[in-house]
Amino acid sequence: MKKIKKLVCIALSGIMMASAMSGCTAETKETTSAPEQKEVPHKDGAESPTAENPAESPAAESPEAGEPVSLRFAWWGNDARHEKTIEVIKMYQEKHPNVTIEPEYRGKSEREKVATELGSGTSADIVQLNPPWMGDFVSNGDFFVDLGQYGYDIEGFDKKLIDNYCTYNGTLITLPSGLNARCYIMNKTKLDEFGIPSGLDTAWTWDDLITIGRTVHEKNPDMYFLNIDKSDMVEFVMRPYIIQKTGKFLIDDNFELGFTRDDLVDALNYAAKLYTENVAVPAAEGNTFLNATWTNPDWINGKLTSRLSWTSLITSETSDSEDTFVPTGLPMRQDAKDTSVVVKPSQLYAIVKTCENPEVAADFLNFLLTDEEAGKVLGDCRGVPPYKAVQDACMEAGVLNESVIIATQYAQENAGLYENTASTNAEITAVLIDAAEVVSYDSTKVESAADQAMTLIEDILSTLR
Repeated sequence: MKKIKKLVCIALSGIMMASAMSGCTAETKETTSAPEQKEVPHKDGAESPTAENPAESPAAESPEAGEPVSLRFAWWGNDARHEKTIEVIKMYQEKHPNVTIEPEYRGKSEREKVATELGSGTSADIVQLNPPWMGDFVSNGDFFVDLGQYGYDIEGFDKKLIDNYCTYNGTLITLPSGLNARCYIMNKTKLDEFGIPSGLDTAWTWDDLITIGRTVHEKNPDMYFLNIDKSDMVEFVMRPYIIQKTGKFLIDDNFELGFTRDDLVDALNYAAKLYTENVAVPAAEGNTFLNATWTNPDWINGKLTSRLSWTSLITSETSDSEDTFVPTGLPMRQDAKDTSVVVKPSQLYAIVKTCENPEVAADFLNFLLTDEEAGKVLGDCRGVPPYKAVQDACMEAGVLNESVIIATQYAQENAGLYENTASTNAEITAVLIDAAEVVSYDSTKVESAADQAMTLIEDILSTLR
């Protein structure tokens, strides 16, 4: 545990020490250990900012017209997302010739990179963020602008998303880039050849995933049913498996465990069985493509036939294959106390306090999210558009992937608990990923992996309470 604490402390200390040097936070906590998080950014009872017409946003009013303004906008994603985002940037610059927006993009999300840039004061003015990062970021600094002062039409967004994921301690500091939900993507072309059903009319249980999934490998030893890595094993198998059993957050807002050792043992046993029954691609191969399993050539050529993922990734994760893919429901316990279907923002947008022209950044963000023509360009590159008018315009224009719409609507109809901040704590997630990795290589180590994980988690929680 000391080693884990040390690694986390180095990362968090870097944020705060650099913050103090750069002056980018007003009330950064002075600590070099795991953050004090007693006051979780809890959304219950938070009041959304007053809705105003986005066209009348004060963001566009200053600085004075014609004054040169330069902004940096950072995000990650695939080539399609990059190209579409850059096109929208050009659209905005044509409307505002005095504004230059410098794009900064990369292939995947990098929490440590973003944390370091925030802490050192070198972050872009507008940043794309992952929802699970926000608890730590908000607890360890005052990095983000209050967006509530810029007159966004909050009523145009899903209220639950705004309250649960964007509003912290009563302040609106982020906006959703798109609607996102847990989903199951299946290669219909290949599964039809095996006579395996797919689609949303197929109800999968966790046992079905084993019994039907191993059929693929039995009929063709070069193929596996489930394309997965150790990170996704925790996100899409172990978390839902436990939540469906308990009906509780993994970690509640008081940093108390929502599951027992036995619950974790059950989840790890199931994860191990996916490998021993040849349902999942071997761990060594899956983890070679960690956090990018859709780039595995075996996925592209159809040797891997299903993937647990997010609706916002359906298009990008299937675009390189010539096969037909369809979404289906998540595996479900027969006695499930919660569906474990999460609906959340694809990512979040925020304006950093080091931005010299936040009103212009806010105006661009307003354009990015609420302009219908911009929305038609972006399409579903970040999931279903979160702003209702843009969503309607895109659907009418036929620019949204039908599978993305179907999967997202299904998730909204069957949504369970949202992902609270404590449950996505980075340290605890890392512990669970390590446990999943252990059992993926040796199924006889479930008990010891569970014991070690529980000890480490309890130690982490004791520092957070």
